[in-house]
Amino acid sequence: MSGEAKAAKAAKAGCGVREIRGLVTELARRMDAHQRGRVAELDLTPTQAKALEELGEPKTARELAAVLCCEPPNVTYVMDKMEKQGLVVRQPHPTDRRAKQLVLTEEGRALRLELLRRIGADSPLDHLPEEGREELRLHLLRALGR
Repeated sequence: MSGEAKAAKAAKAGCGVREIRGLVTELARRMDAHQRGRVAELDLTPTQAKALEELGEPKTARELAAVLCCEPPNVTYVMDKMEKQGLVVRQPHPTDRRAKQLVLTEEGRALRLELLRRIGADSPLDHLPEEGREELRLHLLRALGR
């Protein structure tokens, strides 16, 4: 293969990568806008919504902070607000006397289910058949080396 042919092949491959990067970025923006809209409909902050999503099972503030990629004092602030709203309670940890677990109340569980339902409805991926979403998921996992 000549030098020109190699350069053309590399340029074509680079265009494919740039296009994919642009498409992934656009999809991420659309999915983020969709999720932010649904979260706002429920009068939640993005952090409260993410906490609701993650509290399907009880977690300590430290565990939740790790998942939310923030410091435990930030989680404490958010949980204080959510506790005042009747969405979460602090309960003793079953195995660690020093720790408290964050547990959704019945109202919190209902709001979590409604949040998940709304985020899943009219998603930017809705036009894909289930097999197409699964195929996309697998390709993204491979691209991420998982």
